[in-house]
Amino acid sequence: MKKEKIELKRFTTLIQPQLLTQIKLISYFTNKKLSETINESISNYIRDFETKSNTSIQSLINLQSNFKEVELNFDEKLDIKNKDKQSKTT
Repeated sequence: MKKEKIELKRFTTLIQPQLLTQIKLISYFTNKKLSETINESISNYIRDFETKSNTSIQSLINLQSNFKEVELNFDEKLDIKNKDKQSKTT
């Protein structure tokens, strides 16, 4: 079975030294890359948040994207309408 390659994004952040030491140690004990351990930890944190808050982060992201699309479509239609008006007056 072939694993699907996931696109990764590099970012820099600040972390408490003790937490960094702990996550590195967990990574070592589980024989995983540090990035895999951090991704897994963040995924667990998000899942926990969604459960406690009774919400879905992905659905909120999708909702935001839908609003942006609607806004863009509205702006495009408004531009076309204004161009039509201008062409009729000239």
